[in-house]
Amino acid sequence: MADKQFKMETKIRFISAIIVAPAVVFCFLSYNSLVGLVSAIVLISSGELAFSTIKKHRTGLELIYPALATVYPILYGLAFQRSAREILPVIFIAGVLFTLKLVKDRESITEFYFIWLVSIVYISYFLTFFVDIYREYGAPTALLILTLSWAYDSFAYFFGMLFGKHKLKSYYSPNKSWEGLIFGIFSTIIYVFIYKHVAVVFGKFVAIDSPVLYILTGIITGVFDNFGDIFESSIKRRYNLKHIGNTIPGHGGFLDRIDGLLFVTPIMYIMMKIFIR
Repeated sequence: MADKQFKMETKIRFISAIIVAPAVVFCFLSYNSLVGLVSAIVLISSGELAFSTIKKHRTGLELIYPALATVYPILYGLAFQRSAREILPVIFIAGVLFTLKLVKDRESITEFYFIWLVSIVYISYFLTFFVDIYREYGAPTALLILTLSWAYDSFAYFFGMLFGKHKLKSYYSPNKSWEGLIFGIFSTIIYVFIYKHVAVVFGKFVAIDSPVLYILTGIITGVFDNFGDIFESSIKRRYNLKHIGNTIPGHGGFLDRIDGLLFVTPIMYIMMKIFIR
């Protein structure tokens, strides 16, 4: 039964990836299309979060929060490229003002503040680091960062399902195993090496270009992808949800698919700022 379920989930995941991945990769061909991609994913992901958590209160904030969160990557990417610190507080305060206006329940207002913080910081701000990576290190490097979590998640999932016996013992994500983590990190290091050399064949520059950076990238991806996944899982457990949304068959919603990526992206950007001159 478990083997049949594994094969079915794998088939659904594969079909979904075949459909979604080419469209996402296509958006990396130009800067403006990347900004559009980031904005669209912020809108969908924050919408999934809001509709899964606060829609029951019927305040209208399940529509306002995603719209406001999407304003940040659009303005930062197209209009105020050097003014991220100035834009974010303004949008955050706007969300707070809407909340104070529309929520009249003292018991639930902190829940709204939490969902708004997750939307604007975890989803919108963190994902917008792709704009900086694209501008400073180029499309091939940005595409590598995107596919890191895809690669790690796939390797960790398959190896964990096949060989996972020693659990990480995460309260919020109990199915993760040490075998999945270790094999996932090792496979991701190999993936970065292959990606770099294939890019060179096609005359493309990738900023992550040394064995030390390959290893650092693999470790960062494995560790922070798990942290991001566990963070999102803790929210799902609070609301008794299996998935946040069902936009992508086999994966749940967009937020379920990028939960780890949202932690990996800013950390990778910081790593590159430190080690790549």
